[in-house]
Amino acid sequence: MPKLPFNHEILILFLSVAVQVPLAVFLGHYYDQRSFIDTGYLVSSGLNPYQPHQITIFSNPDLVGINPIIGYPPLWPLLLGLIYRLTYNIIPNIFLYNFAIKIPVIASNIGLAYLVKKIMQRLGEPEKKIRAAWLFLLFNPFILLTTTAWGEFDTLIALLCIASLYFLSKCMVGKSSLLLSLSLVLKPIAFPLVGLPFLCYPTQKLKKIAIYLLIAILVLLALWFVPFYILGWMVPSSNFQLTAYFRMAGGMTLFNIVEIFTNTTTLPGSWSFLGYLWIPALLIGYYFVYRNPPKTFSELTKAAVALLLIFFLTRTWISEPNVDIIISFALIALSVKEWTFRNFAFLWVFPLIFLFLNTSVPQLFSLFHHQ
Repeated sequence: MPKLPFNHEILILFLSVAVQVPLAVFLGHYYDQRSFIDTGYLVSSGLNPYQPHQITIFSNPDLVGINPIIGYPPLWPLLLGLIYRLTYNIIPNIFLYNFAIKIPVIASNIGLAYLVKKIMQRLGEPEKKIRAAWLFLLFNPFILLTTTAWGEFDTLIALLCIASLYFLSKCMVGKSSLLLSLSLVLKPIAFPLVGLPFLCYPTQKLKKIAIYLLIAILVLLALWFVPFYILGWMVPSSNFQLTAYFRMAGGMTLFNIVEIFTNTTTLPGSWSFLGYLWIPALLIGYYFVYRNPPKTFSELTKAAVALLLIFFLTRTWISEPNVDIIISFALIALSVKEWTFRNFAFLWVFPLIFLFLNTSVPQLFSLFHHQ
């Protein structure tokens, strides 16, 4: 199948942006996007986004009250603060501000589509598969609803992780470590992949392992831990705060039953050990990877898909946008023969159905219904 003419490619890209812009302007998850909106204001005002504050600056009643505490490392809150300073602080329009927060998300969606396309071309994949993957990432309804409409940036994490593993396969350990570390300081959902660089063939030399570790440590210190102290923000220290993510239950897991029967998203005390189930599960997964260490990028992507699936399937809480990173890796990892409807139904059709059954889609409209 011949490549698309350049002007046709530009037209398709424009159509993708045209679809995403209205979603970015008018929609936003009632909790996550509100958290981002409030966090931008708090950071811009010199306040600690990891503490509760009374928000009164916005005219929308859904944005007035105690702010939801953001659960991400400082890099994303700092970016939100800059976005607030450049938009709502100058032109107090909530739709402009909401759209500005989504610009990095739209850019990530487009960047991911082109990264996957470029890598597949270098791997010598058939043009039909390359075009299908490119179009899939530009127009897939599940991806657009969980990113541009929702406000989450999991495709940015996918972009950084895929690029990191590609550089790793080329023995470019410095770039690989930098990108994977950046993904972790933005949103640590790619944590299951941190051990892959040390099992992959290109990093088997002590010098390369040392370089990888040094860069990773410097990035994590500079962009995760140091900002708490420079800005005087509260560092989570209590046992309750440190274990919060191990006690959550619900989302795209069977533990939704906890919320149904107890009206809470926290594991009952007697079942709290289940929040740590993913740890031994990942160790077992790494044992099998260790028995047959990945040597090529294709092998790395397949190992990444397997480890991410183990992590997500054994956690007690999974949010729908988290699935985007698995979809992105699977587009590369699956062979042409494996590109069946059954495989992709598992990857995105079932999560899309869950998105509606879990009432997540109506929640995308609730944030601005008073405007």
